[in-house]
Amino acid sequence: MSARVIVPGVEISLDGCTVYIMNVVRYTWLEGRRRFLVSCRVKCYDKLSKQFIIDVASNDELVRRLKHEIALFKAIILGGNYDVYASA
Repeated sequence: MSARVIVPGVEISLDGCTVYIMNVVRYTWLEGRRRFLVSCRVKCYDKLSKQFIIDVASNDELVRRLKHEIALFKAIILGGNYDVYASA
């Protein structure tokens, strides 16, 4: 299996939002599985999320998990609760 490395400082569009990948840290479990901790922020409807970290093994898993986080963030914004979760 070949792994593609994402260099931090990447800005991607996903599901109508902008995702900022700020940092990627690679680590290996004791049994040899390689994982990545990805620090992200999401911007939807001109609202910016707090920084959050996703633990993934592949780019496919990263996209799937980001879509989930984007859906949650959109629900927070559309539900009118953005001020509770607003970034400083």
